[in-house]
Amino acid sequence: MAKSTNFGDALVESLEEVRAWKRGEIALETVRVDPMPAERIRAIRKAVAKSAKEFEARFGIPAATVNNWEQGRRSPDPAGRLLLKVIESDPEAVERAAKR
Repeated sequence: MAKSTNFGDALVESLEEVRAWKRGEIALETVRVDPMPAERIRAIRKAVAKSAKEFEARFGIPAATVNNWEQGRRSPDPAGRLLLKVIESDPEAVERAAKR
């Protein structure tokens, strides 16, 4: 029989925790992520560019991606949200970095 490892023990413990959660025996800690609503994305884009194409030229984010975010068809991932927040606070810094 295979020797128990720290990883194996941690994996078994995690699966037991999942089973207890599914049964309603324990509550797991949750983290709320700011979803960055489409209206805010549109406001950020409009503050720094007239169009999604101009936004793409300045910051390197494809116009189709920006349009999908603004229309609510897609949501930016954590890196995209962070980039949008930096663009919102210091667009010139992101533009300089994008041009390198």
